[in-house]
Amino acid sequence: MSGRAGRRGKDERGICIIMIDEQIEMNSLKDMVLGKPAPLVSTFRLSYYSILNLMSRAEGQFTAEHVIKNSFHQFQYEKALPDIGKKVSKLEEEAAMLDASGEAEVAEYHKLKLDIAQLEKKIMAEITKPERVLNFLLPGRLVKVQEGGTDWGWGVVVNVVKNPPVALGTLPPALSSSRGTSYIVDTLLHCSIGSSENGSRAKPCPTRPGEKGEMSVVPVQLPLISALSKLRISVPSDLRPVEARQGILLAIKELGKRFPQGLPKLNPVKDMGIEDPEFVELVNQIEELEQKLFAHPLHKSQDEHQIRCFQRKAEVNHEIQQLKSKMRDSQLQKFRDELKNRSRVLKKLGHIDADGVVQLKGRAACLIDTGDELLVTELMFNGFFNDLDHHQIAALASCFIPGDRSSEQIHLRAELAKPLQQLQDSARRIAEIQHECKLEVNVDEYVEAAVRPYLMDAIYCWSKGASFAEVIQMTDIFEGSIIRQARRLNEFLNQLCAAAHAVKEVDLENKFAAASESLCRGIMFANSLYL
Repeated sequence: MSGRAGRRGKDERGICIIMIDEQIEMNSLKDMVLGKPAPLVSTFRLSYYSILNLMSRAEGQFTAEHVIKNSFHQFQYEKALPDIGKKVSKLEEEAAMLDASGEAEVAEYHKLKLDIAQLEKKIMAEITKPERVLNFLLPGRLVKVQEGGTDWGWGVVVNVVKNPPVALGTLPPALSSSRGTSYIVDTLLHCSIGSSENGSRAKPCPTRPGEKGEMSVVPVQLPLISALSKLRISVPSDLRPVEARQGILLAIKELGKRFPQGLPKLNPVKDMGIEDPEFVELVNQIEELEQKLFAHPLHKSQDEHQIRCFQRKAEVNHEIQQLKSKMRDSQLQKFRDELKNRSRVLKKLGHIDADGVVQLKGRAACLIDTGDELLVTELMFNGFFNDLDHHQIAALASCFIPGDRSSEQIHLRAELAKPLQQLQDSARRIAEIQHECKLEVNVDEYVEAAVRPYLMDAIYCWSKGASFAEVIQMTDIFEGSIIRQARRLNEFLNQLCAAAHAVKEVDLENKFAAASESLCRGIMFANSLYL
C-alpha cells in the first residue's frame, strides 16, 4: 500500500512510502517505482444528466453536438487518424510480401480447424456444467486446460473441491442468480519453474518452448477445461516428492507418442450419455468435419512454413479491415445516434416533451449526478419514498453509490427487503425502456449495476445511532471504503434534497435532509487532520 504524496493545495512535492511484504516480486516492485504512468485516455460518454443540463441551460452555440465536437474524446480520435493510416499502409506492404502459393488449400484446411474449434467450444460450455461433468472428473482423468489465449496443455485431475454458494438472505432473485455453487478442479499441470528473488513462489504459468519445467497442482475453474480425455492414469497418493509428479509428466508424454493424432476424447453422446437432440447434432457435425480434416492433403504432409504464412496473412488482412472500418466510422455520427436514442428514452419517461423542452421530472434529474438519475427521479415521482422513514431512505439511497462488493452473506430485515424489491423492479423497467429505444443495454447487468445493496444494513444501523465499531462488524468491506461510500451517500442525499426542492416536494425534501443529518456524525464525518 502507499499514501498520496503531499497535501493537495498545500505542498509542492511529497514523499511516497511504499509498504511491501515479502510476497511481492521484484519485477512488480520495479514496475511500481519505475513504470510509466498510465496514458491519459478520454472516457467521455453521453449521460442523461449531461443531456438534460445541456437542454435546460445551454444557449446559442452550446448544443449537445457542439460539446461533442469540442470534447477531448473527439480530439483524441481525430489525432489518431493519421497514425492509423500509416499502420494500414505498413500492414498492406507486409501482406503483399507474404507467400500466397497454395493459399486456397491452406485456407480450406485452416477453416476446417476453426469450425471444429468453434463447435467444440459450444460443446464444452455444456459439458463443463457441474451436473454433467462432475461424475467424470475422477482422480487420474486427463483434461486439457485453456485460459483465454494461454494453452496449458494436458493435465491430470487430482481432486475436485466444492465452493459453497454465497447466500444473499432475502435479496431479490436477479441479484443472487449469478452466485451459485462453484467447483475448483485441482489439476497437475506442466508449469514453468519460477520464484521471486526472496524465494517465495511465483504465480504458476505454463512452460515456454524448450523449457524443462515441473508438474505442479494448480486450481482450475470448470469453464477453463477445454477437453476431457477418455484416458485415466494412476496418481500417487503422495504428490509432494518432485519425482512422483515428474513420473506423471513422463506418462503424459508417453501417451502423446502413442496417440500422435491427439489423445482420445470423451464422446458426449456415447461416453457421457447426453441425449439432447441439439447436442447430438453438434457431435455429428464435429465428426463429419474431423473426417474431412483427416482426409485433407495438408493433414499428413503439412507445410508448416506455408501454413504460418497463410495464418499471418489472414491476421494482417483482418487487422487492415478493422483499422479501415475505424477510419470510416464517424465518431461524431455514433454520438449523434446515441443522443437520438437517449432523447427517446427521456421522452418516454416524461423528462422532456415532443419539442425537447425539459419538464418537471427532467429538472429534478438535472440536479442528480452521483446516482442513476433516471431511476431515482422515477422513484421520487411514483411515490416510492413517501411511505419510508428517513432511516430506510438512507439505507435505500446507499444502493445508488458505487463501491466495493461484499462477499459475505447479506441479511436484510423486513423493513428493507420489500423496498429493495420495488427498487429492483423499477430499475428493470427503466432498463427495458432503454433497450426498446435501441440502446445497447443488458437488462440484468443494468439492474445489478444500478442496485448495490451491500451496505444497506450497515447504513441503516448507523443512521439509527449504531457505533462505528458495530457497523464494521456487519460487513467485510474495508473501513476506509465504508467511510468513502458514506460521504458520497451524504452528497447524494443533498442532491436529492435539491431535486425535491426544485419540484416543490417539501415533505420529501425534509425526509432527505433528515436522512443526511442522521449520517453526519462520528468518525465517518470527522474533519481531516490537515484542516
